Amino acid sequence: MSKSPQGKHHAKKGKRGHYVFRLFMAGNGQNSQKALANLRSLCREHVNGNCTIETVDVVKDFQAAIRNNILITPVLIMVTPLPRVIVLGNLSDRQKVLIALRLSEGDS
Repeated sequence: MSKSPQGKHHAKKGKRGHYVFRLFMAGNGQNSQKALANLRSLCREHVNGNCTIETVDVVKDFQAAIRNNILITPVLIMVTPLPRVIVLGNLSDRQKVLIALRLSEGDS
């Protein structure tokens, strides 16, 4: 698993805390790379980089996939803040992803 902080705390006072996202990927597959790029963009634009992205390559660490009940990739898990959220796919449908992660403007 690799960790990549996406920036220092830039959120305004009273906003959400630090986010931790865990992205399960299958090597350098096209959908996995697209999911990672979409997640990085989402973090920049919607949480001001106030997050950590952990990537798990299930090709290299299959046991991590088993421990987390991951059967397909790419899969994004929002570890914190709770409750935990799981999003399947390459995260291209931005509006649905934002709603699932409770990041849409209406949820602020």
